[in-house]
Amino acid sequence: MKAVTTTDIPAGLETLADKPKRWDFSRDAVTPGRLTAWGAELACASALIAPLAEIPWEAGAAAGIVCTGTAVLYERARGSWRRVMVARAASWLATTGWLSYALATRPTLLTMAVGVTTWGAGAAVNIGMDKWGETTREAEKELYRRLEQGEQIKAAQDGWAQLLYDICGIEGAVADPIVDRWPSGAGETVKVTLPSHLNIDALRGYEAELAGALHLPKGGGVSFSAGGPEVPRNVVFIAITRKNMMSGAIAYPSLVPTTINRPVGFGVLGNGAEAGLNLKDEGFIAIGAQGSGKTALMKTLGLGLVRCIDALVWDMDTSAKMSAVFINPYLRYGIGVPLIDWPATNEDECRLMVQAARAVIAARKTEYADLLEDEDIDNLPARPEIPAIHIRVDETKSMPDDVLEGIDFIIEEGRSVNVRVSNTGLRATRDYITAAMDELTPGRIGLRTNNASELDMLFPGYGAPDMAIFTDPGTVVYMSATKGPFQPAPAKAYATMAEAFPEQSADYERMQALFMDAARQLSAIRPHLDEVSARAAGLAYGQRWARCIPNLRGDAYGNVDASRMHESVWELYQSWPAPESYDLLLGRIVDGDGNPVTANGAAVEIPRLTETMLDEDELERAAAQEAAIELAKTSMRPKPDGDLAVELFASMGRPVKPSEVFPLMVKAGYDKSERTFRDLCARLGLQDKLVKGDDGRYGVPEGGESADGAGRDARPVDDADGRSDGAYG
Repeated sequence: MKAVTTTDIPAGLETLADKPKRWDFSRDAVTPGRLTAWGAELACASALIAPLAEIPWEAGAAAGIVCTGTAVLYERARGSWRRVMVARAASWLATTGWLSYALATRPTLLTMAVGVTTWGAGAAVNIGMDKWGETTREAEKELYRRLEQGEQIKAAQDGWAQLLYDICGIEGAVADPIVDRWPSGAGETVKVTLPSHLNIDALRGYEAELAGALHLPKGGGVSFSAGGPEVPRNVVFIAITRKNMMSGAIAYPSLVPTTINRPVGFGVLGNGAEAGLNLKDEGFIAIGAQGSGKTALMKTLGLGLVRCIDALVWDMDTSAKMSAVFINPYLRYGIGVPLIDWPATNEDECRLMVQAARAVIAARKTEYADLLEDEDIDNLPARPEIPAIHIRVDETKSMPDDVLEGIDFIIEEGRSVNVRVSNTGLRATRDYITAAMDELTPGRIGLRTNNASELDMLFPGYGAPDMAIFTDPGTVVYMSATKGPFQPAPAKAYATMAEAFPEQSADYERMQALFMDAARQLSAIRPHLDEVSARAAGLAYGQRWARCIPNLRGDAYGNVDASRMHESVWELYQSWPAPESYDLLLGRIVDGDGNPVTANGAAVEIPRLTETMLDEDELERAAAQEAAIELAKTSMRPKPDGDLAVELFASMGRPVKPSEVFPLMVKAGYDKSERTFRDLCARLGLQDKLVKGDDGRYGVPEGGESADGAGRDARPVDDADGRSDGAYG
């Protein structure tokens, strides 16, 4: 269907630069009105010199006939109205008739006066008629254009009516002539008015058939929307994606801090708008088969949540795949703080999280009641001093039954105090998603499944989406019952991993360092759990890191040592008292009377590192490192990687692991992977520029510092959840 848009320039209203140049007397510079005026001047001049030239009067008569005939033929060729042709003929006949009379009777003062008057009148008539003629021609062209366009619109409307009748069995549908073409250029939205007794439900389930009838590619498709509350029930907006928007990858756009009070963006719609969910007022259920991009989607949504200055993220993630990238920059490199506030990686830790969340909900309802009354609101606001808590559950089916019961309770009771739950699963059946999750979780995200019926269950009442859109991992169909879209809409999720992009590309290099950059940029804005909630959660929350670090960085038996984490993290971990046992915190240990034993341990905390916490020697080493890095980045002469590594090892003042120096190398411009850097350290050890200890740490022998030099432009590091820090060789 051809659109009527404000960008179309009606015929005849173009600028001079837009009009074609015509090498005849119809050009803009030589209009018929000007030709008439020039002809009249020529007639006057001819009359004045007639006695000298002895021009016969028959010449004037012949000129009149020729000019009049030419003017009439010209206007007729241009399609001018009859009144224009009559005016042209009359003006030429009057002018040339006077010329004939003047030639026949010889010019006198009276005939000259009459001639000038005739010439003026003819010129005025012709110039005015010229302008009027142009206007009438423009009007005619616009009329013809509108008639032609009307025919095209009528044909398009008839086409839509026939298409909806043939595919959906709907008779009498009318398509709006105004088509909303998307800024992305990927498609358009057509407004269709159905018969008054029908609504959007009459079209559901026909997406694939309509996409086939419109010859849309895989990755493109058709989706329906009922519009806002002011739109009549029988009006449907049909979004037509004519390009494969689901292929390739879209890099995560920005790490700018935001708020949970706005939708959390996670991808892009076909029309170019950002896809997002209102995670303050709703959780979500994400369903997808293995390899559909579900874990990558959770990383993307997690990155959106940790950018919020007023939200904390708790993860029930027994595989640690979802949480690791947010925690490893701190655990492995000592950067910032863990961006995930609480990662529960085993069943007992999940039980403690449920226990703490229950206590937080009860405490917030009681102790913030006055705040709600004072501000005349029903639900607790999300603020940095009272942050929302968003609990993400990876693979719900893997959770024990008592944990699932606790999750259902949190979903039911935590809504008014900003404690929300989101779940993921391989299927949308009851053994993966409980009844409470299904009924009380308005956000839905569907990825590729092995059976279309899975998505039919995820979007009950809306039907399964067209499975042909799922051409690449990260393709989703989502909806939100609180902020919209209120019907399933296809979108492409942002990619956060470097493997999704060509090597050496700008997006590849930026994604390599994305989570390291997030730790640097977002650690300072991460909120603390409010005192009311922290007190209610008790040691289950207060000692979480003392329990979780062995789960995250220990071996299969929970044993952990310094080789698996950054030195500063190890020293902090060593300084903490032993945490209370799971049995004690979960009430499994009872006294002689059968009552649960109360835990009385001390809470521990991960501090934000500041200069006031460093001693003088540490400050001197930090200054030496910064000086070496700045010199490497600004000097004009490249410094060999080996010399730069030796200099930075020397600046540490003690033997250290390669993983502690690697971030400094990257900051100075080192553009290779961490494993390659470990190979470099081993080579430097063989060259006696570094000394390797039995524990895998390297030191610089006396006099082993390298000469000053320069480095290169800074480039990103490998992904934070990459290879182990164990010694390589």
